[in-house]
Amino acid sequence: MKKLLTVLSFVLLITSIYAQERIPVEETWKAEEIRGSYYHGFVFHKNWEVDFTVESQDGRFTPSDLDIAKAEALIKKRIAYVNRNHENQEGKCPIIDEHMLKYERQYVGFTDNRGAHIVWVNFLWDANLAKRLGDDIILTTGGCGHFWHVKVNLDTEKVYGLEVNESGDVKVLPRLKKKAPRISRPGKGPKPQRIRKTGIIHDPSEVTF
Repeated sequence: MKKLLTVLSFVLLITSIYAQERIPVEETWKAEEIRGSYYHGFVFHKNWEVDFTVESQDGRFTPSDLDIAKAEALIKKRIAYVNRNHENQEGKCPIIDEHMLKYERQYVGFTDNRGAHIVWVNFLWDANLAKRLGDDIILTTGGCGHFWHVKVNLDTEKVYGLEVNESGDVKVLPRLKKKAPRISRPGKGPKPQRIRKTGIIHDPSEVTF
């Protein structure tokens, strides 16, 4: 009887070790913090789901440090001209190109059907939201010149698509669907899929900026 218990214990131990080895590893893609001489923000991985697209979108890419540096240099050089009409920047609302150091950034990379690389840059000037910048893309209404976004085509070096929030109380827009990771479950075969956490699920009818 003692020998039988020993054998059973050994079998259970081997089974436990084998089961542990087969547990799929979870891949998490988080926003990466980035800092330059005059900017600070978070870069979102190409697999991070967002609730918007860009025109002629054909895919996504994860901007590198050099991509962000180039995008920021182009914005710094051209934002005053792009913002020459000062839309939603009257009265107590700040003129955005006069306060560039005040803004935190969020960066999302897209590719279009011509193969161009486009960086969408979200600018936020709000201490209450600073701790949430790496959690998810923050879209708001209200707040005028404290919240705006712009696009940079890294291939053509065009800065365009400036949108500045309207005046009024600041409201953070909810996700089109409840926040949740998109996970592919492991298969039952000898080589199960790895669990992938790719960001946040969103509604298929996306908003285009």
